[in-house]
Amino acid sequence: MTNPNENSTNKTADQTPKHQYNQPQLLTTTTMGVDAVDASNSCIPPTHPLTHQSLPLPTATRGEPLFLDGNGGRLNDNDDTKVPCVMYAWGKLIVLREIDITSTTTTSTFATSATATNPSGAPSTSGFIYRGHSSPVTAAKFNPAGTYIASGDTRGKLRVWSYDHEEHLPKLEVQLLAGPIKDISWDFEGKRIVVVGEGMQSPESAKVIQWDTGVKCGDLGAHARKKGSSCAFRTCRPMRIATGGGEDASVFFHKGPPFQRVVGDGVVSEKCHERGAVHSLRYNKDGSMLASVGTDGSVCFYEGKGMGLIQKVEKVHKSSIFSCAWNRSGSHLLTCGADGYVRLLDGNAGTVVHEWDVASEQSGDTAESGVPKGAMQLGCTFIKGDVPVSVGYNGQIAVLPLPSSVGLDSSASGIDKPLILTGHQAPISAMTFGTSGSNTLYTADTDGVIVEWDGASGKAKGRVSNVGEDDPDITGKVHAGATVTSLAHSDGTLYSAGWDDFVRTTQGQSCTGKLKMEAQPNAMTCGTSLVVVMTVDGLVLIRDKQIVSSELVRLPYTATAVYLSKDDSMLYVGGDDCNIYIYTVSSSDGANPLAESHVIKGGHLKPVQSLSLSPDGSQLASADVRDVCIYSTSDYSNVVSKGRWCFHTQRIGCLAWSPDGTVIATGGNDDNIFLWCPAKKMKRVHYRFAHRGGITGLSFVGSNAADGGDWMLVSAGADGCVNWWNVEEDAKKKFGL
Repeated sequence: MTNPNENSTNKTADQTPKHQYNQPQLLTTTTMGVDAVDASNSCIPPTHPLTHQSLPLPTATRGEPLFLDGNGGRLNDNDDTKVPCVMYAWGKLIVLREIDITSTTTTSTFATSATATNPSGAPSTSGFIYRGHSSPVTAAKFNPAGTYIASGDTRGKLRVWSYDHEEHLPKLEVQLLAGPIKDISWDFEGKRIVVVGEGMQSPESAKVIQWDTGVKCGDLGAHARKKGSSCAFRTCRPMRIATGGGEDASVFFHKGPPFQRVVGDGVVSEKCHERGAVHSLRYNKDGSMLASVGTDGSVCFYEGKGMGLIQKVEKVHKSSIFSCAWNRSGSHLLTCGADGYVRLLDGNAGTVVHEWDVASEQSGDTAESGVPKGAMQLGCTFIKGDVPVSVGYNGQIAVLPLPSSVGLDSSASGIDKPLILTGHQAPISAMTFGTSGSNTLYTADTDGVIVEWDGASGKAKGRVSNVGEDDPDITGKVHAGATVTSLAHSDGTLYSAGWDDFVRTTQGQSCTGKLKMEAQPNAMTCGTSLVVVMTVDGLVLIRDKQIVSSELVRLPYTATAVYLSKDDSMLYVGGDDCNIYIYTVSSSDGANPLAESHVIKGGHLKPVQSLSLSPDGSQLASADVRDVCIYSTSDYSNVVSKGRWCFHTQRIGCLAWSPDGTVIATGGNDDNIFLWCPAKKMKRVHYRFAHRGGITGLSFVGSNAADGGDWMLVSAGADGCVNWWNVEEDAKKKFGL
């Protein structure tokens, strides 16, 4: 029977007669509006003084496509104040990263841009993190207008939320599939959403619903073993839906609404790929053509309405093709594969018109010795201005140049070589500044990767690499994949301690040396020329890249925190017995370098987790899992005792004094940053939801910046972000400074 809505050009979904639907089913749905907000921690509150964010790289799984969406919708692509952005997943978070390829100069993060704006119209902070999912995110897509985003996770939950609202409020949350959602697509009206994934024990691997109610509007075909991998909504009427199988190498076609699978009409071509998965399906702009890519390395082009095969291009890549994307006009198709190449095809001729060897660009090796695992390209897209972008297994984002000879008008035509954007793929575990006045910042993560940053622009300069040690996978793991527990910078050398039981030394981005520890290092501190490493069995003293203590300095308690004065003369150690031990340091006695001079007893009810001296050395701050205390170093009397500053709810791992010593900032595993003032003990400034998973690094910029940054606070967290906060106004207003 012919669908009366098949060739309609005027009817909307709301005007379609109800008798056309086969008893719509209402799924388990939660519809949310302004009056029903599910807590406001889905993003950093807009009232916080965040000026810049350096965002993490995409999470990647070897052998699986990595979703990227660079289509910001009509409102964003047509607005010159909106910087081009790309959307991807990092664990349970969704990252929207701004990529401004027109910027040729380094601008200071201490001044907010007056031209670039974020989705809600506020000054841009280089992107943002959405934290509304409770499970790892697997797919996300903009609606055609660019005002809403639909995202799915590993538990089959779909969430629709506002992109252009400052708090990114949710509109819909619905449980669609029993397993992970692999792909999402909107219809051209922005009224329907199709998702595909793993059905597990349920009978469906794909569903199509109304975007605002979650009501089903058709029954889609189930792929073999209930595993779907990709889906695409036709971008015009008559509507079509295509779904790709995860194991059956098939593409199923559906027409509607209500949608149902088209079989046996002699036109539809379902089995055009030879084997494996159909990793990506995409319609071009006018809906005249559909492209599919998969494990067999071929690209298939189908007629958009009748869904018959137009042509099949064999062996576009030497191995699996993981992703494809059409340019804005719908004339050219971008593909990326496990061979480390990104290729651009003419959609009509089916020929490759340009290619980029991203693997060689990252490794610097053009020899045919195999593609490094980290350089396998798992995702690609076009961002605003028809700029091609791809991402590899190591998470590094490649912004690709597009030569004028291709014949496309692109913002990337002014780039002469690929721009590689680097950073962290794992939670950041440590942070420190480089030489004073150098604008250099270092961070390290739980994968053993160390990154050098330009502190003025917030841009990553590059990853630290081991000199003399091979990195065949191009993953940049300095500490062999082990967590880096702490960083310290002394005498122009960066020291990093990791759970591979080594302390490694670095100049610039070159790690040139390493020192073997007798026990696992957990923390580290430095003064002017001395470095003290805290291990599970005791302390190790290092000077000039050499261990100066004749043996491990064992303590009668378990050390939990350590801090060294600037002149290397006094060492403060927190213990698991809730006491703080003060030692004088001897540079001449290698056998007994530490002499106990005082013990602060009863200051804490829980083991001390962090310590810090004020800039003038007159006050010592300490923190546990709840309390922040301050002592005078002249007689170790209480300035702020326990029970006064007790508003953290989890371990306080970071303490940072302002350059003038009037304010101290604390960061904890409870995602909170507090500002305190010893002169105003009853007042505090509270920044909630600063980092999902907790704060692991905190410091005022101060003299570390070339132009000064006395009230610029830098934080790093387990969400892989480095945030810059201008706290001057809040601190002066609250504390009357």
